[in-house]
Amino acid sequence: MNKNKRNVLKAKKQILLYIFLICFCLSPANLSATSSETLWSLSSFGEGSYFYQPSDIEADLKHSRIYVADSGNNCVFVFNFKGKFLKAIGQKGQGPGEFDRPTGLYVLADSKLAVADFGNNRIQVFNNSGEFIRSIKPTKVRVADLIFIDDKICTIPSFGMSGYSLDMGSKENTQPLVNIIDKDGNLLNEIETHDFPANQPFLRALNNRVCLTLSKDKKLFLPYFSKNLIQKFDLNGTKLAEFEISLPFKPIIPKVQQQTSKDGIIRMRASMDMVTQDAKIGTNGQLYLLRFAQSYSQQGKKIENSKDRPPLAKQIVVINTTSLQLIHTLECDPGTQTFTLLGKNRLAYIYEDSEGELFLKCNRVLPELKSLPENRSFIRLELN
Repeated sequence: MNKNKRNVLKAKKQILLYIFLICFCLSPANLSATSSETLWSLSSFGEGSYFYQPSDIEADLKHSRIYVADSGNNCVFVFNFKGKFLKAIGQKGQGPGEFDRPTGLYVLADSKLAVADFGNNRIQVFNNSGEFIRSIKPTKVRVADLIFIDDKICTIPSFGMSGYSLDMGSKENTQPLVNIIDKDGNLLNEIETHDFPANQPFLRALNNRVCLTLSKDKKLFLPYFSKNLIQKFDLNGTKLAEFEISLPFKPIIPKVQQQTSKDGIIRMRASMDMVTQDAKIGTNGQLYLLRFAQSYSQQGKKIENSKDRPPLAKQIVVINTTSLQLIHTLECDPGTQTFTLLGKNRLAYIYEDSEGELFLKCNRVLPELKSLPENRSFIRLELN
């Protein structure tokens, strides 16, 4: 082989190596966490108001409002996109506009606010000024979080700071993931899966606890709380897909450790890992998941006293809803509990610091990453 041919072959090999490295670095599985800067952060507001047990956070993009459902304070706090406290909606009670452990929020297309009033087992609707409009009382299901879709409401029975919905007398080995009701509260349909059968009611509730979010083409994405699994359904209850996204740990299978009964109250304790805590669809149509980056059960084994446990590391991963591939990861603080998206490159979330103090924080993503093309091609060179 003469010198010129050797040089040509060497050049081709170098080009192939460069192309391989570029493709590898750009593949969704290898995109590193996107950095961010803090725009503002607050833990107290108004006249000595503090977060107590925040359960959900949603944004009204039209009016630049942030809503925080605080089940411990029995109200919904309202802020603008600059972090200024505007008002609190509601107080503890059973009357119109009053709450008992509000856990879920949904902003309708006309900027009305729907609140899952979990303790009163009803849905309350307010206008964008925070004035009570009406109440919906479900007849056969509990509501902890919700999504309005045309003339129907998709609900889940457990979310955020709500309790687990148990049917102690049921002989079934599964339970619905999502209940669909009409605007009068009547049950229309149930979306369920028999993938994780369990006769024990507590395990059944753990196995079927999901986050609820809706894509732009009206497909339900249901990430599981205690499994590294996301399922996709249409509104008729047909499962369209299921997939996993890589985790830095392997979740343990939930198992009941203790069950006691006293004064007619049954208490149960289970060993488990938490995987997903919240989910949103962004204005870009992508799926954002708030996920644990550490094993809950492993930390519990290492540190027996819960007061000494530092907040668990979390991450917000972004997934393409068409290809079902990981795009990139957004930074968030350890102890993050719930989040929302403020447009294309800002997010707001509630987190608990190492001292147990709760903060509402707003970050700007730097830089804003674009979704990779669906039909990106890899160049292949044939070496002679």
